[in-house]
Amino acid sequence: MIVCTGNDKEFESYKDKVKNRKVFFHIKDIFNDHWDAYKIRFAHRNRRPIIDKVIDKFLLCKSFALGFSIYKCKSCNNEKIVPNTCKTKFCSSCGNKYNEDRAISIFSKLFKWQHRHVVFTIPEDLRGYFRNNRKLLNLLFKASSITIKCWFKEKYKKDNLKPAFISVVHTYGRSLNFNPHIHMILLDGGISNTTFKNITFFSYASFRKRFMKVILDLLENQLSKKEFTNIKNDLYFRYKDGFYVYAPKSKFKDVNGLLSYVCRYLSRPVMAESRILDYDGKYVTFWYQRHTDDLIIIEKLHAFQFIQRLIMHIPEPNFKYIRFYGAYHNKTKICIDVAKFMSEEKIRFKKYLNTWRVKILTNFNIDPLICPKCHEVMVYYKSYT
Repeated sequence: MIVCTGNDKEFESYKDKVKNRKVFFHIKDIFNDHWDAYKIRFAHRNRRPIIDKVIDKFLLCKSFALGFSIYKCKSCNNEKIVPNTCKTKFCSSCGNKYNEDRAISIFSKLFKWQHRHVVFTIPEDLRGYFRNNRKLLNLLFKASSITIKCWFKEKYKKDNLKPAFISVVHTYGRSLNFNPHIHMILLDGGISNTTFKNITFFSYASFRKRFMKVILDLLENQLSKKEFTNIKNDLYFRYKDGFYVYAPKSKFKDVNGLLSYVCRYLSRPVMAESRILDYDGKYVTFWYQRHTDDLIIIEKLHAFQFIQRLIMHIPEPNFKYIRFYGAYHNKTKICIDVAKFMSEEKIRFKKYLNTWRVKILTNFNIDPLICPKCHEVMVYYKSYT
């Protein structure tokens, strides 16, 4: 239920919380209160097995039920027991760690050149197919990559240029609805065996039409032609300019800003906990910024509805949400010298900063491995799972 928008008088009571963006309520508390009841209430639903597995681990995060590691002081033999984390992407804490790891992985690939953000979307008519069959998400990667590669092949055939891009799939919209789409980091240039060529113009009008044709053809091959033909023809009639593809020149000052934007929710829950404005034990009130007009929307849901909107975005096991293409693919050999955005030394340093010890030290100014008795550094001893 939509409570109000940023244009309503009622918004005044929420304005400060939205502006401050502080965390007042935790998703884990909502699940602790309602997950068991949710499973009983909706036992008749055919829930994907991975959902129960992920949520059960998530609720046990940082508890000894998941095992623990022992660190020992070499000087006085004092021991410190550290419970294991759930390491699921659904968890705010663990997801953040994973998100930083993935961002570092992307940084290690990027060339030191301007990139742009490209978004490939599909209409609401098609979203149900992807929600009911998560394997179809692979087709979004395939269709968007074919779109880029074909455009390069047609426009720069003589130069034999290869594009360089990294694709990320998101399954959610700002209101937590199921809205699968591709975010792409595309190099403003192309690479051949002998040269690098700067490219300042990409035809998103061409991207739109080709992406629509490719994704519809791929879906038709996967689904029943009798079932899909009428839908396909209707979509061609309604979307004469193709599906929405947005490829402006980057509005970000540097690649850092672009990468942070694309990766911000890559592995965390589909919403930041700072967006939860109220939780009274039964209903959850949260806000989001509507994409069409950037208007702030305040919405109130029963905890069961809130849980449902979150868990439908849990990915299938081993599904790769980030994929590298063209000159960024591991198997691609680059014969010319192209400067990397970040040096190997800096990559190693960023990885070091993302270790649990350093993150605790920087966030709380406490070193978790300093022995409280003799103040020596404790070392890893053994683990139990």
